[in-house]
Amino acid sequence: MKKLFRSNPLYFAFLLPAVVDGIVTLIGQDGAYWLQPHMATDASPAYYFLSVSPWIFIFGSVVWFIFWYWLFLRINDFTKYFFVFLFVAGHSWGSSSWIIKILKQGVWYEAGDQVVAMMIWSVLIAYYVVIALVAAFVLRHHVDLNK
Repeated sequence: MKKLFRSNPLYFAFLLPAVVDGIVTLIGQDGAYWLQPHMATDASPAYYFLSVSPWIFIFGSVVWFIFWYWLFLRINDFTKYFFVFLFVAGHSWGSSSWIIKILKQGVWYEAGDQVVAMMIWSVLIAYYVVIALVAAFVLRHHVDLNK
């Protein structure tokens, strides 16, 4: 694992929110989905994989991650940074929208319940802090390797 990280550290800057996005996309599906995958809910192109089967979605996600690892080995640093910031922002937003849905379903939430809304907000802020720490560590490691 260390060798994978050292040879391609920028890839790992967006991996956390991307993996979380995939996991919460599955967890956040309504109960009907598990009996009828065509009832999938997702706004991204991953919907087409999700609507066939959760296993196809998982397989497609693994292929997607392998593809980006391979591509990050071949593109220049500017392009890597572009994709890192794009994917961190996009997958953080995507996963947080699912996290909100899951938390609202899992707690006694009623519209206008400010205490629960602030608890959900706190969970999201903690999640963003972890994403930022991981990304900062990876970016620093990348810069150190290029000195």
